[in-house]
Amino acid sequence: MKLRIGKSDIIISLVAAFLLIAGIVTWSTFSTIYNSQFKKNLMFKQKSDRSLGYSAYMMSHPQSRNLMRFYFFNISNPDEIQYEGKAPQIVETGAFAVLESEQKKYMKWNDRKTEMFYENYKSYLISPEDSCDDCDWEQNLVFPNPTSLGATTSMLDPKYKITKTGKILISLGLLLLGEYPFVSHKVREVMFDGYEDALLSAAHSDLIYTISGILKGNESIIPIPIPAMPRFGYFQGYNNSKDESYWIKTGTDDINRLGEVQTWAGLRELPAEWWSTPFSRSIRGSDSGSFSQMRLKEDSTIDFFMSFMCRSFTKKYLGSTSVDSIPALSFSVPYEDYDTTSDLNRGFRYENIEKRNYFPDWPNCPPKGDCHQSSSINCTLPEYFCHACCNGSLVDGTYLLPPGMFPLVCYPGRLQPTPFAVLYSPPHYLYSPPEVFKTVVGLHPDPSKHLPMIYNHEPYSGSVLEVFNRLQVNMPVLKSDEVEMSMNMPDVVIPLFWQDTHTRLDDFLYNTVWTGVVLVPKLVTTLQFVAIGLGLLMILGLGFFRLRKWRATARPLQS
Repeated sequence: MKLRIGKSDIIISLVAAFLLIAGIVTWSTFSTIYNSQFKKNLMFKQKSDRSLGYSAYMMSHPQSRNLMRFYFFNISNPDEIQYEGKAPQIVETGAFAVLESEQKKYMKWNDRKTEMFYENYKSYLISPEDSCDDCDWEQNLVFPNPTSLGATTSMLDPKYKITKTGKILISLGLLLLGEYPFVSHKVREVMFDGYEDALLSAAHSDLIYTISGILKGNESIIPIPIPAMPRFGYFQGYNNSKDESYWIKTGTDDINRLGEVQTWAGLRELPAEWWSTPFSRSIRGSDSGSFSQMRLKEDSTIDFFMSFMCRSFTKKYLGSTSVDSIPALSFSVPYEDYDTTSDLNRGFRYENIEKRNYFPDWPNCPPKGDCHQSSSINCTLPEYFCHACCNGSLVDGTYLLPPGMFPLVCYPGRLQPTPFAVLYSPPHYLYSPPEVFKTVVGLHPDPSKHLPMIYNHEPYSGSVLEVFNRLQVNMPVLKSDEVEMSMNMPDVVIPLFWQDTHTRLDDFLYNTVWTGVVLVPKLVTTLQFVAIGLGLLMILGLGFFRLRKWRATARPLQS
């Protein structure tokens, strides 16, 4: 007996076959198509009409809110420090909030479109509504005097070859100009406006220029470096200014090198005058950690270059999180990157030309035994600091700084060495041993508040969803027999301020990312299962009903 195949059977079979084929084809090709399209969207491209592609536009005009909060350390016992050599007592005040915005200009591509040029311009706007309730931008701060202390330190630097007579003259000049070790100025002046400084005013006066021109041509008669600024302020001259120029990878030839800095200020590596080893001079990864490779995992590492800190860093996995319902992986700069006692980071060591032991209780070594010299002992490595044949932190004729800090060697973001002795660290010396933060009264390191440079990445695309960037600026203060006002000072490093920057994307970008990396893959996966499952169900159902019909038709014939 033959079973007749009806139109409905044909339609159901065709629909089932279509669903199965669609589900299987989507299953096998979606990942490739999705990945290819994602790469195209991430690349920095310029259209045929010379307008920017979507990703390039978003990179050049960041759609984000970048809030910087500044916490200042107000010195409460300056006279005791200056005249009695006592430990600094500081009181944290803030947060004073500033909104930062940036724009990349003068963008251009190389012939192969594999690299892109730009200059990064930044501006800052005080945000009273984001500042603390009792934050007053007109209040005064007491802090170490950068110009006076910078001059005192420079006098001890052998490369300037300051004679004993020269030191006396500089010391006398500082005294006559009223350059005391500590000064008091308004927060607004200290930050952006700048304040009048007697040494800066004198050094940049017409009289000094005239005398220098007569006696030394274009060279200044002042034998130590003087900051190239008419007024002093931490961010004086930085508002509406630009970083040095960049050439970066567009991702066209390798999407996992998207944003990778090729040159900064025309350099492929940082100057040897800044850092002493090839590793420390290397420019690695993207500008400020804005981009990374795709498909991030827990064992991934992300290099990035931070021009405002004059060096490169490496982010490592910290934990899993979510940002606006988007699954993310947190990466942070670890303790190891701040440990200049390690052999890898020896190029980042503070030169300490003044040969001061700022942290005499570190390292905390037991009483020395007898020295039995061995060829395997290397006193420059931390594992041997407390060896009987070594002298603790005294290495190569000067004292190393403990882990958790490194020097600022350039004006932030500029190819110009700084004349100040300034040290960067995580806030409250988080990565340093107790012997460090106990030298100053008022520091309380807390990992939940002070962990530096946390980046939350969407793992598939590698895109940055949120950033917490924290750093502290510190200044060495030293005793100097040549400078009358510093004769009783202690050798100590005093924190000036710490900065907590929180960057979040605009809401529409979170919605876009969520749609692209969460909704679409889930929706397509669900449709794949639905299509394959429905196709199989229709085939099974059709077979079941056809079998029932065949049996029902066969019984009368058998009887």
